[in-house]
Amino acid sequence: MRDIEETFKTLQEINMKLNLKKCTFKVEEGMFLGYKVNSKGIKVCPDKVEAVLSLPSLKCLKDVQKLNGKLASLNRFLSKLAKKSLPFFKALKKCTKKSDFQWTVEAEAAFKQMKKLIAELPTLIAPMEKEELIVYLAAACETVSAVLMTKKGGEANASLLC
Repeated sequence: MRDIEETFKTLQEINMKLNLKKCTFKVEEGMFLGYKVNSKGIKVCPDKVEAVLSLPSLKCLKDVQKLNGKLASLNRFLSKLAKKSLPFFKALKKCTKKSDFQWTVEAEAAFKQMKKLIAELPTLIAPMEKEELIVYLAAACETVSAVLMTKKGGEANASLLC
């Protein structure tokens, strides 16, 4: 409550108005910038997950571009996304014209695997002060990715760095 009070004072000092229709206070869970946020962490919006899971096999260049856009909004929840998306980018790279599009067996297999991963996305949590963090680094010829993990209750948990 002190933080809210201080924020309101600052807003008043600089004469900034809030749109009350867009303000929410004292809720257990809410949507923020397309993510579901609660005291336990950040989850991906179920609508974003459903948008990918409901996609049929891709048939054209535009479909692959739309998929890549949807995956970009989920990237912080998917480890090694760039490497797993490589078959999609290869399909795009070979297309100089719409008629050049080819959806390969490799791309279809990666698409099916991606759907499985998206169906089980983790909750991202902020690390606690002085909590031991484990860094996992993955490097391939085309990509490099890293994730911070913590151990809570005997399980490894992905952490979100703010």
